[in-house]
Amino acid sequence: MIKGLFEKAELIKLTGKSANKFIGVHYINSWYDDSPGMATVRDIAEKYQPGKGLLVPLTGWKETKEQAEVENLGEVVTMADENSVNKVREMEEEWQKNYTEKYEKKPGFKIPESHTESGISLKPVYTPSDVADIDYSEIGMPGSYPYTRGLYPLTYQYQRWMTQQIHGYARAEDTRKRTEKLTKEGMKGFVGAVLFIVPDLASAYGYDPDDEAAKGMVGLSGASVNTEEDIRIICDGYDLSKTRVGFSTKITCLPMLAIYLVYAERQGYKPNQLIGQSQNRRKIAWLGQNMRDHPPKDQLKLQVELIKYCVENVPRWNHTNLCGYVAGENCASPAQEMAFMLSEAIELIECGIKASIKPDDMIPRFSAQMHMGMDFFEEICKLRAFRKMWAKTMKERFGCEKAASQQFRIHVHTGGINLTAQQPLNNITRTTLQVLASVLGGTQSIHTSSYDEAISLPSEDAATTSLRVNQIILHESGMAKVCDPLGGSYYVEWLTERLEREAWKIVDEIESRGGYTRCMETGWLWNLLDQRIKTWRQEVDQGERVIVGVNKYRQEEAMEVPEFTVDQEEIERLAIERIKKWKQSRDQSEVKRTLKGIEEAVRRYESVEQAGGVMPALIDAAEARCTLGEMTDVFFQVYGQAYPC
Repeated sequence: MIKGLFEKAELIKLTGKSANKFIGVHYINSWYDDSPGMATVRDIAEKYQPGKGLLVPLTGWKETKEQAEVENLGEVVTMADENSVNKVREMEEEWQKNYTEKYEKKPGFKIPESHTESGISLKPVYTPSDVADIDYSEIGMPGSYPYTRGLYPLTYQYQRWMTQQIHGYARAEDTRKRTEKLTKEGMKGFVGAVLFIVPDLASAYGYDPDDEAAKGMVGLSGASVNTEEDIRIICDGYDLSKTRVGFSTKITCLPMLAIYLVYAERQGYKPNQLIGQSQNRRKIAWLGQNMRDHPPKDQLKLQVELIKYCVENVPRWNHTNLCGYVAGENCASPAQEMAFMLSEAIELIECGIKASIKPDDMIPRFSAQMHMGMDFFEEICKLRAFRKMWAKTMKERFGCEKAASQQFRIHVHTGGINLTAQQPLNNITRTTLQVLASVLGGTQSIHTSSYDEAISLPSEDAATTSLRVNQIILHESGMAKVCDPLGGSYYVEWLTERLEREAWKIVDEIESRGGYTRCMETGWLWNLLDQRIKTWRQEVDQGERVIVGVNKYRQEEAMEVPEFTVDQEEIERLAIERIKKWKQSRDQSEVKRTLKGIEEAVRRYESVEQAGGVMPALIDAAEARCTLGEMTDVFFQVYGQAYPC
């Protein structure tokens, strides 16, 4: 390691009410005279600025007269020493002369302004002087706090990333065939198989196939999954103690989990043996996909209900998926995506504490579905910066001692918004870049979108090609040989720090406005996304944002790619037939009794402090063979229905 730019310097940390907001550097014998004492945040802010002393705001800037204790944390280790930085600055001056001579004197040439998707202005070249003020402890080593460079000492040399392809279409039988095909072609988890199923539109909205509101939606964009029988067809024959099972549900997470638990119990598995995940991301689905749901405060209560039940009964289950993907699909910048995810997590953890859940018990089972866009380096830095933000928040704000609480496991979903119906084979190049960025950023798991998804459901050929993208990068590129190979890059380290800073600003803004749920209620979060969507559309229409094959390099003749289709009417007919038989085979008095039990439990659940009573009622109903739609309907009877816009 290289010793600090300020050879006689000490790192200080501000504690007290403004704790964890700032890290700074002061000169020994310059201000405190070797006697750490008391100072206001504003005093320090006025005296020490970046590059002079050093004050780096970590979660945004707050001018305050509150007292903050100063704690000596030891010597600073930065990315470059003073002599090296001076030499670099001489080189930069020489580069500037060359640039001026070669380019600026040419008539009509002006270096184009550029910035990242998060609006961070960029220079054409980066040097050690750009990272001289970054304390190396903020970067560290793989497997060491704050986990910027990765969660573990080794990454893909020891364990490759999981190819977790989300899939599902038509009926449970059809989806089962696709699962078996993908597994044969190489889809697998860390230990056993992966069954990550997308329910169809009807199931996602909480309708059974025989509901009039489901007409035209059954079997589209996913599989019709409404009963224990559907789950049995998908899951039978798998060792559920080693198979990662998940249903990409939005508003139906609680009843879907109840049905799965009942199915597993009938197969001889106890809840504490099961592995998998619930999405539990209803608020971002409500916001970003304009889905029907309950008012945001009721959504929050139901999220906490699921967390509490899983922590106490299904400890290997990832109870909550912090979904930046939906935000990204709505044009959120990387900084906004990070801030949305962390702000929701903070709110859920604080509510979990109110529900008598210890942070170290709930936090290790948060998981992520992060969006992977096309700004290659910023997307890499996003994963690095978010790991650091998460680790700091869990350790410093919530006092977590478990490493698993500080280590944020990331699943990446390559961007659907980047796929084009025009020249669809170009999408293979796009997803390859996104998988590569995900790997360079240190993800644990990847879903790779198929090249034909802008046209139709993924065909078998397209889904297999998505797996091949991952396999070629893993086995042929050499990418898996080194941990965090871009670590230490002047540009990457500078951008990681800047992106973190931008994300903290948004986190602070959300908190100042009353928190994540409150910002949904007021429409503030939606307005951010709406503005981004409008800007994106304008840039594409005006040619400022080039999309190959769409607004540049078009082809006169369309590239033909066969559409993968299903006979929706026939699928719907069969699904209705099946669920009617299911409903006729039950003890109707038990169905009525248990649905009434759900209603009573939901009505009693008035605040997060009372969490824990709804899931047992749902399991009771699932044992009585109640359907997904029937159980979901009870919640709408009690809480009502709301849309974000």
